[in-house]
Amino acid sequence: MAAYFDNTALKKAFGSFATGVAVATSHSSGFTINSFSSLSLSPPLIIFNIYKTETDHVDFLKNNSFAINFLSREQEDVSRLFATKDPEKANKIQHSISENQNIILNDTLGHIELSVFQQIDIADHVLVIGQVQNLKTDESKKPLIYYRSKYQSLKDE
Repeated sequence: MAAYFDNTALKKAFGSFATGVAVATSHSSGFTINSFSSLSLSPPLIIFNIYKTETDHVDFLKNNSFAINFLSREQEDVSRLFATKDPEKANKIQHSISENQNIILNDTLGHIELSVFQQIDIADHVLVIGQVQNLKTDESKKPLIYYRSKYQSLKDE
């Protein structure tokens, strides 16, 4: 039997784990995520969730390719924009289009491009496992962090 938890308490508990902030993009648009994690080095796999009722996951994954853009601490506005349902959000920020036709955001910590390795339908989400096809990082930037419903950044050394 499944235990019942108050949604507010559950969100507070989940929010007690600090995460980096990223934007998942594909050929058409994107959305803010903090559910990203590495899964395997060989083969190189990642995992993240798509909330089915908030995102057209079928269109997002239809080209079998997507990107994860890791946001820098200067990109809180980008995170907020991609958390909206604005159909023009990708056009409101500087980006390029990759050879795989994915939207790659400018000025990030980096990005990885992936092919869809597997999709698993679980409750109100689709769990996506992606296989790394391409990557780029910028070690001069600091990450945007999300913790207890607030944006944070690492303390400068």
